[in-house]
Amino acid sequence: MLKTITALLLSLAMLTSFKSFADTPYIGIDYILGDIDISSENAEPSLTAIRAGVSNNRIAFEAQYLISNNSDNIYRMEFDLEKSVGLYTVLQSETMSGFRFDVSLGYAMNELTVSGPENTYNSKDEYNGFAWGVSIQQELPFFDNTQVRLGYQSLYKDSDLEITGISLGLTYQF
Repeated sequence: MLKTITALLLSLAMLTSFKSFADTPYIGIDYILGDIDISSENAEPSLTAIRAGVSNNRIAFEAQYLISNNSDNIYRMEFDLEKSVGLYTVLQSETMSGFRFDVSLGYAMNELTVSGPENTYNSKDEYNGFAWGVSIQQELPFFDNTQVRLGYQSLYKDSDLEITGISLGLTYQF
């Protein structure tokens, strides 16, 4: 918990320091349909992502905080991605005809809770490491500085576990 709070405060401090050099600060909120793949079995919890970033010359620095909306189960065991905190460098394409393509590269800290009957695995584990994503954004014609965003994100992957998600949300640029 302390590591998560420290990382979030560090990311906010970093974003604030970059704001003086930034062309465009932004915030966003996404609904994410998560996918936790363990040994070819899938749980699909839903999440909400809150994103904040600053952009300068089509490169952005973004902090992301995901919180769980609900859990899903595999064989009577509940899988819940309680939260995820990440820092990303976002490479942005030029906006053409209202569309923009982004590639995110960064680091995510994920907290996964597994609970079930007494004779099964019950634990809260942390999975930290390289994270990446791709997204496409479209400007909304009647809402200045607002884009709708559709994305795919990989929060963690190793030989036994993969945490990914498909997101749909809104971004507002100041």
